[in-house]
Amino acid sequence: MRRWISAGAIVLGLLAAPSLAGAANPSAATAGLLSSRWLWATVDVCTTASSSDVVGIRGSMPGTGDHKERMYMYFRLQYRGSKGVWHFVGQAGDSGFVYAGTAAYVSRQAGSNFHLAASTAPGTKLRGEVYFDWRVGSRVEHHVVLATTAGHIVGAGSSPRGFSAAACTIS
Repeated sequence: MRRWISAGAIVLGLLAAPSLAGAANPSAATAGLLSSRWLWATVDVCTTASSSDVVGIRGSMPGTGDHKERMYMYFRLQYRGSKGVWHFVGQAGDSGFVYAGTAAYVSRQAGSNFHLAASTAPGTKLRGEVYFDWRVGSRVEHHVVLATTAGHIVGAGSSPRGFSAAACTIS
């Protein structure tokens, strides 16, 4: 699905965070997930010649080994405001939950691409925030939120191949 983001959406698109379950004090299992090398979020596409006006966000999440758990990621695009504060772009920069697979696997990756309107101002800095949920049925067993960082091994979808960045500056 294509999501078009206009300059107005970047300037005016502040939204409240979605209602997500999460524990104030993480369990030992959640703490173990936090320290996993398989848990990360990155910008994997940044308006390249082959991907004109696109910002891609990708995440990786470790499996818990529990075949009953299902893993989901929720991708949200943010822009950096004039005072250095990150703001959500709005609905066009919101993927909704994406099913990543069963938690029986060592790790799973998923991503979402956001298509920018031609009017997006040069110099606009964008990054992603990824919500990770491990669920059994509708019950959230573990919940983690990460902002994008650089230096990750992206399994597929990056442009150029292997691209991983903390943020994307529109040129």
